[in-house]
Amino acid sequence: MEVSPIFKYLVAVTDHLATLALLTGIILSFAAQAEGKAGRRIVWAGAACGFLLGCALFGVRMWDPKGMNLILMSFNRWVVVAIAAVAALSTLFLLTARRTARRRGSADLLLLSALAALSLMYLTSPVIQFTQEFVYFGESGVSTNVLLRAIGFTLGVALCLLLSLSSFQVHRALNGRGGLLFLFGSVLLFFLEYGVAAVAALQRLKAIPLTDFVFKVMIFGDSHKNAFIFAQLALALVMLAWVVMTHQKPTGEFANKALLRKEKARLRNCRRWSWSLLAWGVAVIFVVVVLHYLDTRPPAEVTPEGYALENGIITIPLEQVSDGHLHKFSYKTPNGYEVRFLVVKKPIGTAYGLGLDACEICGIAGYYERGEEEIVCRRCDVVMNKNTIGFHGGCNPIPFPYEIRESNIFINVKDLEANEKRFR
Repeated sequence: MEVSPIFKYLVAVTDHLATLALLTGIILSFAAQAEGKAGRRIVWAGAACGFLLGCALFGVRMWDPKGMNLILMSFNRWVVVAIAAVAALSTLFLLTARRTARRRGSADLLLLSALAALSLMYLTSPVIQFTQEFVYFGESGVSTNVLLRAIGFTLGVALCLLLSLSSFQVHRALNGRGGLLFLFGSVLLFFLEYGVAAVAALQRLKAIPLTDFVFKVMIFGDSHKNAFIFAQLALALVMLAWVVMTHQKPTGEFANKALLRKEKARLRNCRRWSWSLLAWGVAVIFVVVVLHYLDTRPPAEVTPEGYALENGIITIPLEQVSDGHLHKFSYKTPNGYEVRFLVVKKPIGTAYGLGLDACEICGIAGYYERGEEEIVCRRCDVVMNKNTIGFHGGCNPIPFPYEIRESNIFINVKDLEANEKRFR
């Protein structure tokens, strides 16, 4: 089944922003309940500062991508550590807020505002970076695929905004104690998410040693990237269920029928926002699970194509492989091993890329073609630049000697037999 170009950026944006969107909605609701407009302004100011700083970081990266790459990588790792630290402090403050709410209210909001600022600063740059990938190398800037990628990006942003708005409205329906409880739970999960990332960041900064515990935390973070999205959504599910159950019928006395109707309308509105949060939560799960699977699953291995073999020379007509797609072939050595190799016409010019269906890093896992443009490693999911196929290094297919003349590719089988040990 052909995978739509929409999926890639819809999944990527949703994966980056979903947990922050949920938390931000809850923080804004808490700020409005605690300090009214002044509270919301504090949080909005933090979010705006974080967004602008993230844009500035993106600008720095674009200004000098080679010179700033390592510096920004190190800086971002420290930002992750800072997010985890502020989230931990926020959790502690919220844990004791019930007893000292009046005295610590402003401190709570400042910490939550700082948390929103740091998180947005950290996430804004990579999300904007996605827009620089809409036009693939050698592709026209005005094409259907570029438009579809832009649509996927926009849908991802819209989905996260709707998720944030729904969480804000549902949390606002809770009373003070209930609202504080769910805010505490959401910040705690956020701390755990970035705490795991901070351990990995500190180790990569050489600030902590690579102990067994650190290694297990790093493995957990890499293996369960969606776990904290699911945890935040599960918390949101409990929150909306609480609102639905406690907002069924008006309670108390009403001076007239107009006030009673107003109360019924408020309860109905709270229930509708709860169903809205449920719908967008299900949409997020569908995106990060189903669409991510459809976008990244490797297809079944293709059957090797045929070629002419005479006097130890393989001959492949260029017209057989000139469509820009991945073509795979296989040669059986005298020792009985299948040496797989691939051919692809490069997007620019008339050059062709040839290499083994294997690389130095991932072994004989091989490659597959995803969509119209991407050649992807089956093991590490790295996308190959078609123009570098045939070059040494990285996850590129291992090159071997060949010759192109008279509209044919000629390969000496001795050069393939020399690599048979890789396919044993």
